[in-house]
Amino acid sequence: MRTYSDTERGQIHLRIFPPRVAEARSALVCLHPFPYSGSFFETIAPLLGAGRLICAPDCPGYGGSDPPSGMLSMEEMAAAIHEALAACRSRLSVPFDLFGFHSGCLLAVEMARLEPGRIRRMALVDVPYFTPKEQSGRYLKSTAETRYSEDISSLEDIWEFSVRRRIGDMPFERALSNFAEILRAGERANWGYHATLTYECAARFREVRHRTLVVATEYMLKEHTRKAAADIPGAAFVERKDVTRAVMEQGAPAIAEEVLAFLG
Repeated sequence: MRTYSDTERGQIHLRIFPPRVAEARSALVCLHPFPYSGSFFETIAPLLGAGRLICAPDCPGYGGSDPPSGMLSMEEMAAAIHEALAACRSRLSVPFDLFGFHSGCLLAVEMARLEPGRIRRMALVDVPYFTPKEQSGRYLKSTAETRYSEDISSLEDIWEFSVRRRIGDMPFERALSNFAEILRAGERANWGYHATLTYECAARFREVRHRTLVVATEYMLKEHTRKAAADIPGAAFVERKDVTRAVMEQGAPAIAEEVLAFLG
């Protein structure tokens, strides 16, 4: 099911996956990478939701959520998602757990910092734990405004990346859905990278006081993820060398296995 929450930054769209059996565990909020939306978790959600409610919100400017007037910081993103989740308190028990992938990991850490009492545990997969120098080197290219025109060729790069050169055995329909989600963000698709590439990773991760699982796959950011785990006090660190591509598709069973074991 789907719902909307009114916030100071406009409406936030949320996907709700009800538990398949009587709910007995903390709800799990899944935080997507940019430039996708909560639909990114549609493959893994059924594997995680046997006894818990799964909620996958769309960050401001992505999916079905209203766009912001300008680039937001990670703190502003986190505040907007917290506000949206608070409006769903009739469905979402507190405290709840967080599950982030890629840039969603930073959003999870910031949400835990802003509202520590609302969070129970966190699971982070493939963390973009960049140094300030790395952030600076990536910033201009990553945040460059996307330009579309009447010429269909303006969509070619996104089509090549999302569909024609899709990873592994991802079904065409799933790749097409990802392509459509990127287009929904319009020319603001890269705005979210401002939040990722201005986030004070080292300082924020060292402040984490929640029980945290950090999972590194072979697909991307393995060493960055290892460093992130080292800076979170008491974090559990796991390497899944069997996950080499399509982390939330082919790798979904392995990731779900780690996350469920950790959440308890």
